[in-house]
Amino acid sequence: MRFTLRAATVGAAAAALLLGASAVAGATIGSGTAGGRPAAQPRSGAPTVRPCTMDDVSFYFGGLTAGLSRRSFDVTLLAHDGITCTLKDTPLITVAGPAGTARPIPVSVNGRGGTLVLRPDSPLHTTAIYSAPDTTEDTIHVSTLTLSMPDRTSRSTYFAVPGVSDIYKSGVSFTSWTTGIGLGEGEEAY
Repeated sequence: MRFTLRAATVGAAAAALLLGASAVAGATIGSGTAGGRPAAQPRSGAPTVRPCTMDDVSFYFGGLTAGLSRRSFDVTLLAHDGITCTLKDTPLITVAGPAGTARPIPVSVNGRGGTLVLRPDSPLHTTAIYSAPDTTEDTIHVSTLTLSMPDRTSRSTYFAVPGVSDIYKSGVSFTSWTTGIGLGEGEEAY
């Protein structure tokens, strides 16, 4: 008798919770209107995540390698505390030379066409890959890296190290944004 009473009580409590939760969900997500239009409903009932802005993120460099000809470094993107936002896996990165340089710098940016979610505990990184020049005729000077977000906000800083870097005229290649250990340790993505 005591077991049957407990089972009935637990069953009634579970039913009340489920019915209460569905009533609240129906009231908050249901068929409300906004400005005379039906409110948009998320596909899976989960809240939508907004695109990243520069105010949502910080980025830093790491994993600088400098071999005889190939050079690379990682750009790691980290969301600020309490921020969850999305961005395409194709980095929006440009590079430029010192002031007064008219020659454009070739940039190749890889991506797979996906959308990633950036959280404080799950940073993303891309690797910049470039070559050292052989001769002065093959040399271009790079001094600035600009990272942009989907809303077109951007931030510029130096390219890998402060000052001017000499690179081969073929330019710089950036891998797609990826998760993982980063900092140039064991990942080769082209």
